[in-house]
Amino acid sequence: MSADTETISPNVGRLKGRKAWAQNLNLAAISAAKVESSLGPKGAYKMVTYTRGPERVIKVTKDAVEVLGELEIQYPAVKTLAESARIHRQDVGDGVTTFVIIISSLLRGADDLMKKKTHPNVILSGYLSAAKEASRVFNQAVLPEVVDDDEVLDMADCGRGILTPGIRADLKRAALRAESQGGIDLKRIRVVTKYGASTADSKLVKGVLVRKDRVDQGMATELSDVKVAVLNTVMDVKPLELLMKGKGAFKLKWDITENGQISKFKREESRLNANLVAPLAKVGANLVICRGKIAPLVAEEMSRLGMMAFSSVDVADVDAVAEATGATSIGDVPNIEPKDLGRADRVTMEKIEGIDYAVIEAAKGSTLLLRGSSVAETQDLERVVKNCIRLMAGIRKDAKAAWGGGATYMRAATRLREYALEFPGKEQMAILAFADALEEVPSALIGNFGLSFSKVLPELRSYHARGMNSMGISYGGCVDMKGKDGVRDLVLNNKVLLSRAYEVAKLLLRVDEYIYVKELAMVHKQ
Repeated sequence: MSADTETISPNVGRLKGRKAWAQNLNLAAISAAKVESSLGPKGAYKMVTYTRGPERVIKVTKDAVEVLGELEIQYPAVKTLAESARIHRQDVGDGVTTFVIIISSLLRGADDLMKKKTHPNVILSGYLSAAKEASRVFNQAVLPEVVDDDEVLDMADCGRGILTPGIRADLKRAALRAESQGGIDLKRIRVVTKYGASTADSKLVKGVLVRKDRVDQGMATELSDVKVAVLNTVMDVKPLELLMKGKGAFKLKWDITENGQISKFKREESRLNANLVAPLAKVGANLVICRGKIAPLVAEEMSRLGMMAFSSVDVADVDAVAEATGATSIGDVPNIEPKDLGRADRVTMEKIEGIDYAVIEAAKGSTLLLRGSSVAETQDLERVVKNCIRLMAGIRKDAKAAWGGGATYMRAATRLREYALEFPGKEQMAILAFADALEEVPSALIGNFGLSFSKVLPELRSYHARGMNSMGISYGGCVDMKGKDGVRDLVLNNKVLLSRAYEVAKLLLRVDEYIYVKELAMVHKQ
């Protein structure tokens, strides 16, 4: 047995040193191979299949996070890369495939350098110098004109035509409603999906959608001038429970000894239920959103007082209603005050594909109801819309742009090949490996547009060597991004991507021991 391989137990093994590095780097290369062909408007889709209980699920997607999520099931070492991709998408909303391509290329380059006896610390030193210089190039590449919402929507759609004119208009209206202190408050925009209709049937709800029906059918189906109480408790009279020390609860037997006892019990029960609702009526609440259960007798009392109520509401919906209406979540109902109530213009009940929804129209919240003819189409639309929201939030912070189509990455790669000559020894090779990683972005676009590597890539290198920094890759090959077919990238996203790629590479290159389970039972998605 190799000194780098050790068996801890019959089902658990350990890789150390060079073999541990090779394991992580090879798995990263597998990841890149799976997602590289999805980059750009002509990127290919992937068919992902898995089991969910007895059901066989088939998903068609070009989303890098989805693909990596499946790979990590078979290859746990890819989990770090998959989690980094998820974080990058949540952070900036775009560039996940580019991120995976670059980090995987950095790790492959590190693997080649380690085969030449280069220490990981030397590689990381070169990568850090290269990342700083590439970031400086991105700053130099900033264009005078900033990116607006329409251009952001084009970036997220990436030429696929997923975003209809109606959805684009709704996204811009939702962003406008969610603006706060010069930015976008992402908590004020929600996305709800429901397949079974055309994408054109998607719409913006100026408020919150809650997938619930009223707790009592006698309640109104519409309210105006709404005062909202958000409760984080159970609305029920607790049953009598006697405890004997060390024994717990025991059964009670009720003896009816005279006429009227049952009626008296019922009256008392009604009084206790009315007392539960009385504080809400006193402060003027007419809409109750309750995270816990509302007992039937309590619901009847609320209905009698003209309230509309919803029980066992999901915590995400509860938080969304509180955010949109300005209500304060209350656990102590008897001490509720008027200032704890939120405000909404209107509440109506709607049925969407046979499911009841409460539509709470409020000043601050927005809900995008996305429709699609299939589950896969609806999920793809949801991902694109969420990316749009994050990108629109991002440009409120920094809307600076640089030329897209791989132009800025090729510009940075060209500069790094010159910059590497300033370093002696093996650190120079690490900087060149970083340049190769950046060049993978236009290379992937060349392949996905069906162009010739041997012709287009040298041509692009030649343009950039002559200082033609706006040349990138599009349908016709090398195209000047200044023209009508040109595209732009967000500078901030590219800089965040480079920084995160270096950090993940540093993390994986510092792993010199890998403990794994040899035969792991397959527990798939539920």
